[in-house]
Amino acid sequence: MNLIKKKQKYRLKFHLMPPKGWMNDPNGLCFYKGLYHVFFQYAPSGPCAYERYWGHYTSSDMLNWKYEGIAVKSDCPWDANGAFSGCGFTDDGVMELFYTGNVEEEGEYDYIHAGRGSNVIYLQSEDGFCFGDKKLLLTNKDYPSDYTCHVRDPKVWKEGDFYHMVLGGRKNSDRGAILHYLSRNKIEWVLKEEISSTDDFGFMWECPDVFELDGKTVLMCCPQGVKRGEYQFQNPHQAGYWMLPKDTALVRDLTQDKIREINLEAASFVELDKGFDFYAPQTFMVPDGRRILYGWGGVSEMDREYNNAPIIEEGWQHSLTVPRELHIEKGLLKQWPVKELEALRYDEEVLENGTVKLSTDAFDLEASVTGEAVSIQLGEDVLLDWNEGIFTLRFLNESGCGRKIRKAEIEKPHHLRVLKDVSMLEIYINGGEYVFTTRYFPEDTAYTRLTLQGCGKTTLWKMKAMEVDLSNGEQ
Repeated sequence: MNLIKKKQKYRLKFHLMPPKGWMNDPNGLCFYKGLYHVFFQYAPSGPCAYERYWGHYTSSDMLNWKYEGIAVKSDCPWDANGAFSGCGFTDDGVMELFYTGNVEEEGEYDYIHAGRGSNVIYLQSEDGFCFGDKKLLLTNKDYPSDYTCHVRDPKVWKEGDFYHMVLGGRKNSDRGAILHYLSRNKIEWVLKEEISSTDDFGFMWECPDVFELDGKTVLMCCPQGVKRGEYQFQNPHQAGYWMLPKDTALVRDLTQDKIREINLEAASFVELDKGFDFYAPQTFMVPDGRRILYGWGGVSEMDREYNNAPIIEEGWQHSLTVPRELHIEKGLLKQWPVKELEALRYDEEVLENGTVKLSTDAFDLEASVTGEAVSIQLGEDVLLDWNEGIFTLRFLNESGCGRKIRKAEIEKPHHLRVLKDVSMLEIYINGGEYVFTTRYFPEDTAYTRLTLQGCGKTTLWKMKAMEVDLSNGEQ
């Protein structure tokens, strides 16, 4: 059931979207009592509204979803101006949520160095749907004195006898950092570590995530304000990771008195996605051992030179990416759409180089690369091109609403995968070693004129829509 009455030309088929209004960061990702739970930042009152709640989707298979309504509202003094981002934790047999409660005091404040409260708040649920009373765990006084009021986005995990929490932060010196806390009971937390960089690398680090994968420790975060380059850091704010060196194990001992400092090399940071619309990724482990990532299919409006006017007119904005399985190969984190999405494929077709008109608004294309140059063009809108070591995502007209070009240095692509979902593209190169995500707004969504050059074996499947039950949506 879809509550949207107005024609929705650009709504997506196999990406999670807001029932209406605004969506951003994925939150609280977890698998609990046989269901995948995806919470998300949500403003139901409009596509540019500012209330920040947590919306809630569930699924048994990542294909058939049910919207469960608003799970977390900003309804107490600790989160009066927004239930900001956070995580889910289920290792101890119940669902526990940790998130940042945002408070903005009235007065003449800059809300960076004064006037803002950033509180870590805790909620618990026995069934994954009904939550108990909120508990206040940390406030500004629990953070180091050389930090601004911007400390947020808790991620919690367990190792041995201890619980760990990382928080993203902005220091008074306008340098980003991560605070690492330990606890024996998830309620009382002690700061044990600060993680920053040797060089100036953004003024704020948001959305931290730490996990073990294929024998490596991965630290993900979103640095804001990194200097833009021609082939790197082309968005206003970034999302990426460090592979922690073997001699940089995180503190795992509550008896250590001194707060340890870790300084990472900025040059070792790797972007997760080089497209226009990707930010705030979060990962979780599923029962079969896979590490799954969801990202926000959007970026902050701050300093952004492009817009989403066509979907704002339809009453909604943004989506999540498809769920991506993570692996490490040759020291790099690779992302790949989860295998469950292949169940949406139908009408398989083998394509040759040349032009074909596709009567579909959603497809999944996989192509090998045989030539010294390769290009895939979608109508008069978008060109994907690799030549002389440079891969380019280029908009050819105004269908990008201000989006123009994104580049990456890629020595040699051997495989390309393109997911097109009405008004969104996800491009995976060399098995997910490089990824580009972008929104786009073709004039004709029902048909795509596809032109291939330099491709070897190319297979295309049309894609069915996921089943999404929105009957619990807000009226």
